Amino acid sequence: MNDFVNYLNSTNNVGGDSTGSLAEKQVKSRYYDFIKVDRKLGRYITDCVQNGHHQAYILTGHAGDGKTSVLVQTLKEQGRLPAGEGLSIEKEFDDFYYVKDMSEIPEEKQTAALERAMRAPSNGKTSLLISNTGPLLKVFEKIIQNNWALEGRPFSKEDRIRVQSKLLAQLDTNKDGELELEGFRFVLVNIARVDNVPFATRIMEKILAQELWQPCSDCSCAERCPIKNNRDLVQKQFDRVSRFVESFYRYLYESDKRMTIRQMVGQISYALTGNLTCQCIADHHLREPLFMYHFANLFFGFQGLKKARDAVQIQGIQQIQDLALDRIALDVDYRLFVSHDYACFPSAVQAELTNLTQRDRKHYQITDEASLAGEGHHQSELLFRRAVRRFYLLFSLAESAADTEGILNQIFGPSYTDYQKLISAKQPKMMLTKLRNDVFDALYIKNTGALPHKKSELPLTLRRKDDVFQSVMIVLGQVGKTAMNVLQVKSQNRFEDADEKYRLVLRVKERDFPLSLPMITYFNNLLNGAISSNNNPALTHGIAQLDALLLEQFGSKAADLDEGCELALLINTTRGQDITYFSIEGNRLTIQ
Repeated sequence: MNDFVNYLNSTNNVGGDSTGSLAEKQVKSRYYDFIKVDRKLGRYITDCVQNGHHQAYILTGHAGDGKTSVLVQTLKEQGRLPAGEGLSIEKEFDDFYYVKDMSEIPEEKQTAALERAMRAPSNGKTSLLISNTGPLLKVFEKIIQNNWALEGRPFSKEDRIRVQSKLLAQLDTNKDGELELEGFRFVLVNIARVDNVPFATRIMEKILAQELWQPCSDCSCAERCPIKNNRDLVQKQFDRVSRFVESFYRYLYESDKRMTIRQMVGQISYALTGNLTCQCIADHHLREPLFMYHFANLFFGFQGLKKARDAVQIQGIQQIQDLALDRIALDVDYRLFVSHDYACFPSAVQAELTNLTQRDRKHYQITDEASLAGEGHHQSELLFRRAVRRFYLLFSLAESAADTEGILNQIFGPSYTDYQKLISAKQPKMMLTKLRNDVFDALYIKNTGALPHKKSELPLTLRRKDDVFQSVMIVLGQVGKTAMNVLQVKSQNRFEDADEKYRLVLRVKERDFPLSLPMITYFNNLLNGAISSNNNPALTHGIAQLDALLLEQFGSKAADLDEGCELALLINTTRGQDITYFSIEGNRLTIQ
C-alpha cells in the first residue's frame, strides 16, 4: 500500500476527503516537503530577514494561490517551522513578524495587527501579513481615519476613494517596489497577478519522484494497477505530457481563466489516481482498468468513454470539458479513425487501443463526425474517437518539436506556439515584424472588408455596428504601417517565478497596447477568412480599446463639415479600394 496515493486523493474536492488542499493541513503532512515548490517571493522575504534589510510585506490573492505556502517557505528557510508543526494565527520573532490570515484575527484586533506589521521595519523586523482584499482595504481606511482623527482632520468620502484607488491600482499593476501611503511604506503583492503557469511542470516533476512511488514497485497489484500505470507512463513521456498540460493552463491564463496552484494540483492528482485507493484496487478487479482510469481520460474528467461522476467539481476539468478539445478535428484523424494506425503511440498505448478497436468497434469508414453524430448506433464509435484524441493530445510520439507545435496549434489556435515563444524568450526581429504585418493586414480587413493589396496606410473607417461593409465608408483617419511596431517588453517584476517573461505590445506613437493571445488569434482568424462573432467580452473590449487608441492618435480633428472641411471617403470599386477626398468651400463641392 502507498499512503502517498491517499494524500493525492485528498488534494482535490471530488472525494469526501479534501483536507490536503488546505495549506494548513499540507504543512503538517510528511509529503509537504516532497511536493512543495518554492517561490521567488519567499526567497526575497527570507533575504530581508537574514540581511537585515527589513521591509513590510502584505500578500493578497485568491484562495489556493499559494499565499500560505509563501509564509511556510519563509519560516522553513529561517529554520522556524519544524516538520509536522502547524502555523500560528500570528507570531512574532526577534526579527520577523507574521499574520497567517488577517480574517482569522478578531475584527477589533485587526487594526493593531496591520499597524504592527507596518511598523515592523522601524522596529528592526521584517513582516509578512496575509489578507483578503476586502478586509485589507477596510482596515487600512480605519487606521488612516483614526490617525487623522487624532490630528483633528476629517476623513471624507473623497479621501476614502483616494486610499482605495491607490491600493487597488497597486493590486492591479503589481509593481514590486515599495508603496507609500499616509506615512506607511510597504510592499503590496497580489499573488493572483503573478504568472503561475510554469508551476504545472514543476509540480508534476515532484509528484512523480521515484521515492514517493517506491512502495508500488513491490505491490502484488502492480500489473493491473491504473495508478502505477499512469505514473510510469507519464514519467516515460514527461516532456510530451507536461508540454500539453502546461499549454492548457497557459491557454486558460491568457484567456482570463487563470487556474490557482491548488486547482492545478487537484486536476493533476486526479488524473493520476482517479480517486482510487490502493485498498480498492486490491479488493476489486476493475473492468479495463488501464483504459477506464488512464491519465489521458481522467485529465479530461472521463472514465473510459463516459464522463466521471462529480469530476467537473475540479475547475480544470470543467474548463477542459467546456473547451471540448477532444471534439476538434485533427490532421491525423484519417490515420487514426479510418486506417486505425496507432503507431504514433507508445507500445503500451498501442496495444490497449488496438485491443479495444478489434474487440468492440466496427471499422467505420467515415471521416465526417457529423455523420456519426446523426446515427444512434454510431454513438459509441464517436465517443471512442474522442477518447483516442485525448490519448493523442497527451501521449502521441511526435517526431520533432515542430510536430508537437503543430498539434498545439490545431488545438489552441494557429498562433499559439508563436505567442508562447514571444512571451518566454527574446525572439528575432523578423518574427516581430511578421506579426506587425499580420496585425496591420487583419486590421485592414476588419476596417474595410478587403485585403490591403500592398497598401501601407490603414484607413480608420466609420462602419455599421453589425460589421456589414458598405460600398462607401467615411474615413476618420489613416495609420501608416511604419507607425506601428510589435515589441517584446521584459517584465521587471522580481517576484515573477518564470526565469524570463515578456509582455507583447503594439507600440503606436510611444503608446503601448497589450497584445493578448485571444486578440492575436482573432487577427489570425481574420487573415484566414474565418467569420468571428466576437462573443468574448474581454476580446471585444480589447478591440474597442485598440480602435479608440488609433483614433486618438491618428483620427481627423474635424467634427463636422464646416467651411473648408475635408471629408475622406473609402469607395469600393471593381478595381479595388480608393480613398476620395471631398472639400466644401462656399457653395462649391470639390473632389480630389
